[in-house]
Amino acid sequence: MAGRLKAARTLQLAGLGSEGYRGRTESGERVMRAHRSIMVALAATLLLAAPAAAEGATDLLPDMRMAKLYDLDLETRPNGRVRLHFGTIGWNMGDGPLEARGRISDPGVDYMSVKQRIYDSAGGHRDRETSAVMFYAGDGHDHWHTRQFMLVRMYVAGDPSGDVYGMRKLGYCLIDARRKSPPPPGSPSTAQYPVGSCGQAGDTFVRSGLSVGWGDDYPPYYAYQWMDVTDLPAGVYRICATVDPLGEFLEKSEVNNQRWTDVRIDVAADQVTVLESRMGAC
Repeated sequence: MAGRLKAARTLQLAGLGSEGYRGRTESGERVMRAHRSIMVALAATLLLAAPAAAEGATDLLPDMRMAKLYDLDLETRPNGRVRLHFGTIGWNMGDGPLEARGRISDPGVDYMSVKQRIYDSAGGHRDRETSAVMFYAGDGHDHWHTRQFMLVRMYVAGDPSGDVYGMRKLGYCLIDARRKSPPPPGSPSTAQYPVGSCGQAGDTFVRSGLSVGWGDDYPPYYAYQWMDVTDLPAGVYRICATVDPLGEFLEKSEVNNQRWTDVRIDVAADQVTVLESRMGAC
């Protein structure tokens, strides 16, 4: 088990790189597909090895879903580069929280290994090994981030194998940032994973997560919450947003994590228009 997890973290840390996408990434998309296939296979292996819940109890699993992208806007920077900004929210609509517990297990590494704590109907819990990692970044947020908890990419509508644009953001601090209205059953009225849950520099343990009915909200003005679309030809594009794209966390359903949004973008005219948005495979 330890060998598989170490190999997975190595792929995760090396395969994506610290800078993420920069504009069009044809080869990067192929790397991402291969990386995703490996991590999904690993997640299946970890699921088979996970211990069962207490006898007579059932797991209260999270269920992540993408909200509609919001406040899409184009920004021209002083250097002439053009960015497409938008906000993202990943809602937990399941029966229990998605809790990620990060810990530095080896003083020689600069990342945290992550276990998923799963609560059950009898009031107990179990901890499940994952291939996820947390890293510290002083990007203005100055806390630990769960790597690649969300993946957002854009391509010409109807041509997902063509040029792909990706959002720069790679790390996510999982906290109860916003409560869904109306909330689903079992949603706590107050944040159980408040601001500060993602720790700070020097911490060796972090407990972060998303309660039932709460979302991880990243507004358009947050660090790296954008794509570089400077040379993007005018046209209709599909933005595909996926929460937990590598299948690292056990959920109630693993097939409802995507949402697609079709937009018309004209950089020269400084216009972006949302045409349609739906939950479902991109």
